[in-house]
Amino acid sequence: MTDDWYDDAPKQKAPAPERYIYPGLPSTILELREVLIAQEAERPRTVQVALGPSELGTPCDQQVARKLVAAGYVPAAQEPAWAPYQGTAVHTAMEDTVAFWNARLGRRRFLGLKELGRLDVGPGVSGELDAYDTDHDMVIDWKHVGVSALQDLRAARKKDLPIPQHVKQEYRVQGHLYGLGMRRRGYPVKFVRLVLLARSWKFDDSEEWTEPYNEVLALAALARYDRVKAQVEGLDIISHPERIVQVTATPTNLCWWCPFRAYGRPADAKGCPGK
Repeated sequence: MTDDWYDDAPKQKAPAPERYIYPGLPSTILELREVLIAQEAERPRTVQVALGPSELGTPCDQQVARKLVAAGYVPAAQEPAWAPYQGTAVHTAMEDTVAFWNARLGRRRFLGLKELGRLDVGPGVSGELDAYDTDHDMVIDWKHVGVSALQDLRAARKKDLPIPQHVKQEYRVQGHLYGLGMRRRGYPVKFVRLVLLARSWKFDDSEEWTEPYNEVLALAALARYDRVKAQVEGLDIISHPERIVQVTATPTNLCWWCPFRAYGRPADAKGCPGK
């Protein structure tokens, strides 16, 4: 599969926001904007060829199928992925914080990304777990989130909804898949925890969500992945990309973040209008 499968991906740069420019000097903001777009295109996560736990929780089979046949190809970005950039920076900083935490305790309570490396969750599925708490047999996934995610969690609690409905299904599935990966690595797993670190000035705005490890949920996610993969192979979408539309699409508010979103046109081999 070559990139020309997406030959109508936007080739022109998106118009940059207007800025006040000091006479005789280039705008650092506008230059940095282009650098961030280019940097994102070359990040390992962007060019990955295998799917990870974070991608299997989506309710949309077609998104999974598109990622399978495109081998991780993402159309050219038109603006900096600023929220993911911040998330990556926070995750990197948290590795140092966890190491400091262990040093302060005088023992290795937490295993981090450097110790664990990539986890093989299932055939063709691997990912990187943020932390594992050996005291409580618990996998931990940092989420750097905005106000909406925090408000949704608090609203769900206020309504006394079941715990599984307190966070997005994508997050939940991801956490349990990491749990499965740790189990297959030989570690006991009793709990899955998502730590929603507030994207604000105040750390105390942060929240956390915890659920007992559910291997049935994790195995169901892998079975769903196998089903979509078999459908992709059965339709021979590699040779007939137009058949991708035969895979069920499930439009949600998350379509905005889908790399294959092609707003304003019918679904075809090169994109999906989403919601």
